[in-house]
Amino acid sequence: MRLSLIWVDKTRDTWLRAGIEHYIEKIEHYIRVQVLQVRGVRFARKMKPDEVMKREAESIVKALPKVAFTVALDVKGRMLDSPGLAGMLTDLEARGVRDLAMVIGGASGLAPEIIKRADKRLSLSPMTFTHDMARLILVEQIYRACTIKAGEPYHH
Repeated sequence: MRLSLIWVDKTRDTWLRAGIEHYIEKIEHYIRVQVLQVRGVRFARKMKPDEVMKREAESIVKALPKVAFTVALDVKGRMLDSPGLAGMLTDLEARGVRDLAMVIGGASGLAPEIIKRADKRLSLSPMTFTHDMARLILVEQIYRACTIKAGEPYHH
């Protein structure tokens, strides 16, 4: 399986970026990963969050692999525990899914068009995280799911 992680803008904090890179390296032991960072839209003085999300959605759509099973990270999505995420990955592989795209929006979130287009919606937590922090949490959980699938002792 190939995993495309699509998110808006660069991760600004060096410690978060280092953590994300650390887990991506670990994930690559199990599956191929590509990170596709799309350009964010800066808030203009009178620009509403909906307009920002709409503009960012255009870039996200262009970055999405054409045949990928798409998962949108959305606060209203389904919450899974770590074994549940491992089960989801196992199920997708069993169904023959070769390309998986996971999308995290920018500071304003994901546009409704992206959420509607997604094959699945996941929530990391009912709590609110910065989009940069959500990236770190997501890649750590993907790594944990990979170790669960492989029967390795990372998950306790």
